[in-house]
Amino acid sequence: MKITKTAAIVGLLLTSNASAGTGVQSFLDSLRDFESGINPNLANFYSDNLNNPVYTYAKVSAPGRMIRDCATGSMIPEPTTISEFFTKLGIDDIYNPQTPNDPQMFKNMQYNSMNAWGFVGYQLGEAVLIDAGYYSPKVVEVDGVEYDSFYVFVDDSTWIGCETEALVEIVGSGGNMILATDVNKWEGNFVGKNGVNSFQDLLIPDNQELVMRDAMRFNYGVMTQLLQDANMTWSQALAKSWPGTDDDGNAIQVQATMSGLLAAAHLRGAWGTARLLTNDEITCDELGTCITKYVHKFGGYNTIFDTPENDTIEGSQYDERLSAGWGNDAVITGGGSDIIELHEQGGSITTLTDFTIGDDLIVLRDWQTASPLANLTVADVAQGVELTFSGQTILIKNASASQVNQNTANVIAESKIYEIAWSGTQTVNGFNPLLDKVRGTAGIGFKHLKAYETDTSLVVGVQAQDGGIYSSIELVGLTLSDLTPEMFDNVTGGFDRLGYIVPLSNQNWGWNVELTINNFDIDKTVISMPLFNYSYSMLVLTQENNDTVITLNESSSQGDQKRLILKNIDVTSLTAANFEFVSGSFSDASIEIPVYFDISAQVIGSGGAISPTPDASNVIAAQGNQDFTINFIPEAGYRVVSVKVDGTLIANPQSSYTFSNLSATHSVEVTFELGSSCPTAWDSTAIYVGGDQVTYNGQTYEAKWWSQNHQPDLGDPWKLVTPCN
Repeated sequence: MKITKTAAIVGLLLTSNASAGTGVQSFLDSLRDFESGINPNLANFYSDNLNNPVYTYAKVSAPGRMIRDCATGSMIPEPTTISEFFTKLGIDDIYNPQTPNDPQMFKNMQYNSMNAWGFVGYQLGEAVLIDAGYYSPKVVEVDGVEYDSFYVFVDDSTWIGCETEALVEIVGSGGNMILATDVNKWEGNFVGKNGVNSFQDLLIPDNQELVMRDAMRFNYGVMTQLLQDANMTWSQALAKSWPGTDDDGNAIQVQATMSGLLAAAHLRGAWGTARLLTNDEITCDELGTCITKYVHKFGGYNTIFDTPENDTIEGSQYDERLSAGWGNDAVITGGGSDIIELHEQGGSITTLTDFTIGDDLIVLRDWQTASPLANLTVADVAQGVELTFSGQTILIKNASASQVNQNTANVIAESKIYEIAWSGTQTVNGFNPLLDKVRGTAGIGFKHLKAYETDTSLVVGVQAQDGGIYSSIELVGLTLSDLTPEMFDNVTGGFDRLGYIVPLSNQNWGWNVELTINNFDIDKTVISMPLFNYSYSMLVLTQENNDTVITLNESSSQGDQKRLILKNIDVTSLTAANFEFVSGSFSDASIEIPVYFDISAQVIGSGGAISPTPDASNVIAAQGNQDFTINFIPEAGYRVVSVKVDGTLIANPQSSYTFSNLSATHSVEVTFELGSSCPTAWDSTAIYVGGDQVTYNGQTYEAKWWSQNHQPDLGDPWKLVTPCN
């Protein structure tokens, strides 16, 4: 519990125990009644004590901004009236003393309630929003090192001296350090998952409900992995119990249940709950509320998760992901568009009571049996339709075999899991982004993942501290456009933290290699060069038409003419943020932006065309400070008869005109007429100078410089221009 009250009031709150046998929404409603600090059952008490100091609550400067004792780092408790209490929680403008028993009012108060530590509604904090994929924390730099910054529970002594920030290690993260804050400050970014784009969006009831479901799924996944790591099964975990006390202080044995453990994970995190299960370690929160209190108080509810027993799995009005299949389970979807993830257990019978064909979907995820649906049989039975496969049975009540057979893939489908860790590579063919999952392990978050596209695949890798990617999954046939947050499971943080990378190595960017990147998101993509010892002073960034080309300068290349082409990227939009493992200052890079001049070019009449093709206004944008050639291409049976450059007729017009070292705008007009476009045949005795054209073996050649008796098709000093008509 995140809100402390007088002992009398705590007693009133704790007597409202969960009723066993109710569904996930009843479970969450009970949890919210407790967590938010606003209990509708106390409506009369609230109205009777608006101006009475019946609570002892933390001193705050504003909702979510606790004032700590600088000598101890602890909160400063003070007598608090109900009216002051509502003000401290930021819900005084919602409470209406004229309608003190309005249930909708109390519901709104609950979702908007913010305690002294900055937890809101269900007592959602930054950390759980990060885990559930809704929030990216603020990133700060300390001594040249970047850290995520958000609130986590640490000992109050951390804040002695009125400190508000401290470097701490995240429990269970394998040494991941953050800059912890003394309260949830909400200075990060909401990533837009399920429409949650801001803190105000988080206060919307439906949004909080979806957050809680995703948070439960995350915690369940982490607990499952930690149990596996400890060689403990869920059967063994759910058989455990611990000594405790009931709400009246009587000694009891607290029995583990799935709902109780999910509530415990909300209080103390998945890692704290796993330590309870594996090591019998009982931890408590900022106010001394211990984990076993939650296991007891919220035990006995149906949940969205399966256990090895015969369970009732119960959803709600929201779109749910429900698990079943361990034992003979009954599934009540409760509405919405639901996915039933079926565990593999031979002999089990799963009954779906309100499954909607075409809306709900059964998914066989991470089965060990190869092709489990290969021998699927579908048969009508008295209660509905029965699906039998791989030794398991699903009964869909009030449905028929014909409905299933009409589109079986919309009823049941196989999904595969591919784990990604800190090391190891794998290639996956046939990955279905709508069903299959990339599952993170060992604390991997989106901030650790990098994605890039090859000619044949989408690659998702884990970037090590040295910049190398030593662990990756290559998804053959996919592109960056296929990448969605739904493809991932058990990966912490917001999807927006996933980075896009161009990983350069001697293999893909070796000596004289030209590498083209078609999809380069200027806001997200990083060109990574950990295997090259390059500085910015060695790089040349050039605008070539619509593309940016990166090369080495002449002194650094030593003959290595490698090119990195970023399609449709303005060179001026690149910054240091688009590079990593390049030394020096970005300002040391050479930025070359060519000057372009407009050449007005048009055909007078008909009979041919101009190349390069002018735009709709008959203008060619030509790069300056270099030679630029315009070609005149006659249609069959036509020839060039005249060429005007800047209004002046050119004597002896040829099939092209070259502007040497272009430095100004120009105009060109060409006229074609009927007749052969072939120039005079080559004469071995004649003398030719640069620009002269001849015909040889049906081809037009142009002299580059003085020539006599040099056969045109043998190369210099001749160049092939075009076939002649």
